[in-house]
Amino acid sequence: MSEKIYVASDLGAGSGRVIAGRFDGSRLRFEETNRFDNFQTPLPGGLHWNMLSLYRNILEGIRKAKALGGDPVSVGIDTWGVDFALVDAAGRLCGLPHSYRDPRLDGVMDETCARLGRRHIYEATGTQFMPINTLFQLIAEKKSPSSQLDRAARFLMVPDLMNYWLSGTLSNEITMASTSQCLDVRARDWAWGLIEEAGLPRGIFGELVRPGTVLGPVINLEGFSAKVVAVGTHDTASAVAAIPVPRDGKWGCLSTGTWGLVGAELRDPIFSDEAFEDSWTNEIGVTGGIRFMKNLTGMWIYQELHKAWKEQGEIVPYDRMTEMASRARPFAALIDPDAPDFARAGHMDEKIADWCRRTGQPVPQSKGAFARCALESMVLRYKDLWHQLERITGVRRDGLNMIGGATRNKLHCQMTADALGVPVLCGPTEGACVGNVLVQMIAMGDLRDLSEARELVRVSDPPIAYEPNPAAMAGWDEALARFVDMRHNRR
Repeated sequence: MSEKIYVASDLGAGSGRVIAGRFDGSRLRFEETNRFDNFQTPLPGGLHWNMLSLYRNILEGIRKAKALGGDPVSVGIDTWGVDFALVDAAGRLCGLPHSYRDPRLDGVMDETCARLGRRHIYEATGTQFMPINTLFQLIAEKKSPSSQLDRAARFLMVPDLMNYWLSGTLSNEITMASTSQCLDVRARDWAWGLIEEAGLPRGIFGELVRPGTVLGPVINLEGFSAKVVAVGTHDTASAVAAIPVPRDGKWGCLSTGTWGLVGAELRDPIFSDEAFEDSWTNEIGVTGGIRFMKNLTGMWIYQELHKAWKEQGEIVPYDRMTEMASRARPFAALIDPDAPDFARAGHMDEKIADWCRRTGQPVPQSKGAFARCALESMVLRYKDLWHQLERITGVRRDGLNMIGGATRNKLHCQMTADALGVPVLCGPTEGACVGNVLVQMIAMGDLRDLSEARELVRVSDPPIAYEPNPAAMAGWDEALARFVDMRHNRR
């Protein structure tokens, strides 16, 4: 058969990329056609995303994909979660979407939970509690003196907006909606009762569509016949779809980039007391099952260290950071990567140093020590959540599938295997883009189902295996006790 091209755009909270998936009938290979930064920009009224720049870069990536050898078959968009846009009755953007790191969210979650009841919200949605969740962002918008809700006709999450601009079709894709804390995960519909109790306008929430829905042809690129497909528009939904080896339910998964998510694929949601108390989330997968997961801070702190040193006049490449971290003393200092201290951008080395002083730990004295502190603390959080996952699901996990950009960091991958004490299979690196393309291929009839799609990934890009080192495992167990105690004392 002649080669077919599918275009995947994956927008992360720090950067975006457009990748062409090229299928020759037996193997799938990927070629990047555009990569670009995604900056949160402070403006009067808050911290915003530049959606027009992102859209322009997506169009440029699609054009370049066509130059590889003909019209793409289809286009799919996936992005980070929780953020949204509002459009008016004419389909015009009411304003630039706010970033989930906007200070306007301070205290909104606590106020909302006090008013509506934390357990009540969880029972209505099954969603983990994070101050950045869309529910709390919408409530913050409602409280604004110049609220966009007063003129909004439709609520669109970030990929829904991009799909609308590409196809002209207004829709809300369900995997992304399930990150919002506005979806009833049991009914697979909006949580209408909670929406009304929160005082949000019911009419802005539109039709929910499932991954694989063809929204229509691309309308803003002359000479293109490609279809726009609503894929698993939440990047983690697409990434989990790309896990290359079908499992029997006893493996866990970790999608890791700026954010990390630890969890497993389940048939049904879990609403147990422990799931509620530890704030695990039930999100929809591309085939309609449940991604039972827990968010944590991923490579954000590592990325911010790189940025801080660059601003100080020294560019330290990521591979150099990792090499220096590998030579630093293990477990010299630990931080809680999920602490509010590290949530905002800027001066990350100073924030780590301040944390170590306050907690009575030695302050890192070298860039390698700072980098190792960030990596080890992140992996200890994996280990902590891994134990929770096994308790809550009642299943002892045989191994971990790790996907996403952080699988490029070999030290990080080996640390994860040593910490969890199980085999780790890493890849694909661009998991979200791969899963994005797979859903397009199923939608366009080139693959039967997700099982066949995952087998195609295994053949095309075999995962890299990391085995735990028994000599290192005891050190991680000891460090976890310190880590958990530090988190407990912080609270």
